[in-house]
Amino acid sequence: MGMLWHVLGNLTPPEKITQEAFEGDDAHLRRLVRLHPGQRAEASDLWDYTQDLLYTGIQGPLLAYLLPFCLHAWREDLCGISREYGGFVEHFYPVLADRQIFENHLSSTQGAAVAEFMRQAILEEIDGQRGLSYKGSNARPYRWVRALTTYGVLRPDAHRLWEAWWSLGTVGRAIAALQYISCLTYSDSENPVFAPWTSDRGGGPPCLWEFEGHLYKHRWLQTNVEFLREWLVIGRLTDAVSRAVEHLVDQPEHAVAAGIRDDLPLCAGTLEARCAELALFLATTREPGKRPRWSR
Repeated sequence: MGMLWHVLGNLTPPEKITQEAFEGDDAHLRRLVRLHPGQRAEASDLWDYTQDLLYTGIQGPLLAYLLPFCLHAWREDLCGISREYGGFVEHFYPVLADRQIFENHLSSTQGAAVAEFMRQAILEEIDGQRGLSYKGSNARPYRWVRALTTYGVLRPDAHRLWEAWWSLGTVGRAIAALQYISCLTYSDSENPVFAPWTSDRGGGPPCLWEFEGHLYKHRWLQTNVEFLREWLVIGRLTDAVSRAVEHLVDQPEHAVAAGIRDDLPLCAGTLEARCAELALFLATTREPGKRPRWSR
């Protein structure tokens, strides 16, 4: 986090708060500017600040000072360190999805630092993945899958995150690759990693095109869509599964991993169709009340 503050260039808050408080009471802003680097912000104060950013003019220097606190809270939610920031994160994503944040209020260096922090946090959660058998809606993989998917809405360099993940340089990255590929390979009722959805426990495979937060009129940035269309091909995925299985030889997940590898030739038609559909789903702005579905 210290590096993030350094790159953003605001180790002290602005002398005067000119940021308008959305509901008129700026007490949350006064509390936030009293925070020092490394301290944790109150979830309610960050939530109020997102409303200021979404609905009033933005004070750039204050944003640069408070962004590290926001990103730290976002990371805690992503990594399961704290559940108190969930409501804030729902509104923080639309803030970051607003193009003016990166184009008007942050320099290219500052924007790159924010993106780098987010990519590393997602990779941190991916590296921590263990297990290829999940039941219920609170399964850990949902967090990283939704963060990964949402990142493609926010920044145009999803390929950097994707390529680092699919290097499979850690056990967690190998396991995460198999978690993800299982969603492209099996029907919801036959997925060996994610047990089917039930009315009392939820669950089922993660939705690979579902954005987190209040992003109802958003889509993946075009550069990310084009990358994914080129990347999601059967040959590359088959190779990744084989490498993941080799990586997990001495791990408890090896038997399930080997089963996924052996099933790929039998599921090639489904895998090919879903790879094409996933890029299309991510490239399409959602229509209210309509949710895309796999064709097979």
